[in-house]
Amino acid sequence: METNKQVKRWVKSVQRGPDKKAADKLISHYLDEMFGYVFNRVASRENAKDITQQIFISMLQSLDKYDASKSNFRTWLYSIASRRVADYYRTKEQTDDRLVEMPDDDRISDDAFRIDVEKSLELNEINDFIDHLEQDRRQIFKLKVFEGFTFAEIAAVMQMPESTVKSSFYATQKLLKNEFREGSA
Repeated sequence: METNKQVKRWVKSVQRGPDKKAADKLISHYLDEMFGYVFNRVASRENAKDITQQIFISMLQSLDKYDASKSNFRTWLYSIASRRVADYYRTKEQTDDRLVEMPDDDRISDDAFRIDVEKSLELNEINDFIDHLEQDRRQIFKLKVFEGFTFAEIAAVMQMPESTVKSSFYATQKLLKNEFREGSA
């Protein structure tokens, strides 16, 4: 909770005027998280570094437009990150180069579905299947499963109704379950 208060103070400080120290703290606080988010989507360290830098440049350039009453800062920052990753793929148009790595993360074991997925397929099979999903569906699934976002947070990041996010996630989950059952039978 204290960290959230700190983030709010840093944001307000930067919004009031150029505050390099507060901006540096904001960036430092979210740097690893944003880099991990981007790297899991582009699978190139160099591209992930470039995109992460673009995220923070965009953040600083548009921080005056951020409204804490509409979303929390982390959600707002992820919406910027999501757009930068989408921009990367739009400009690159090289989907064959990406390999999404599934993080070795405690959150995966929190949910029985994730455990079943991990047991029933090799990681490269999961990644291959996920990579062939439609971009929005893939992003919703990754934000929910790999990043631990709530449906409301995903809806805010992706700027779509929460019901659409839920429908997409559950449809993807059903597809994956069916695929895994077929693959292991």
